[in-house]
Amino acid sequence: MALTADTRSLVLNGATLGPSSAGDLAIFEGRRCVAHVAIEGLGATASLAAHCRDFFSLPGWQQGPELIVAVLGPGSFTGLRASLALANGLASGFGAQLRGVTTGACFRTRRGLENAICLTQARRDRLFAEWADGSFWAGAPEAFLSRQSEGEDAPLVGSGVDMLARDVSPSAGPETSRPDIHMILEAGLLAANSAMLEPLYIDAPEAKLPARGLRPAPRG
Repeated sequence: MALTADTRSLVLNGATLGPSSAGDLAIFEGRRCVAHVAIEGLGATASLAAHCRDFFSLPGWQQGPELIVAVLGPGSFTGLRASLALANGLASGFGAQLRGVTTGACFRTRRGLENAICLTQARRDRLFAEWADGSFWAGAPEAFLSRQSEGEDAPLVGSGVDMLARDVSPSAGPETSRPDIHMILEAGLLAANSAMLEPLYIDAPEAKLPARGLRPAPRG
């Protein structure tokens, strides 16, 4: 899609949703942000659709977005499932182009961060790492530091940077703990169209089907 000054775009980031962190939902006309909300807390995922409904009641937005860009992860299991399900549904309903981007790809749209390593805080004091070449890794902060090539000076970005000792890890600064909405839009403009978005999981999801399978649907 060639972005014009009138192109209506919706940006979603549920990867960073959690009890103590926020996600983002925004709409753009061209590169101008029309409305933005930072959603946070345990019940944040339940408010995603309501915020979209409010956005689409604004003048000129009754027809919904033409482009939807959503962060695929890595990040919050619940936040990703909710935000990507919403993105897929809205794209189908409005006939919008759909594009997914990783957290690291968003950061790397900013000048000076083209080769940044994105670190995401994971459960059990672990890190998810994403390199500019598209490779991923998961492990303890100490193990990440031992993996780095000697002399490697790529900037580190993401929520996991604070888990490293600052005297041994380069950092791009506190403003890069999560990508902003403009980074997400720019990354989306570089991404390919997708028929459906799936969450990016570095570890296999812990949620499993019951050992005996699901119960049959109730009969009417």
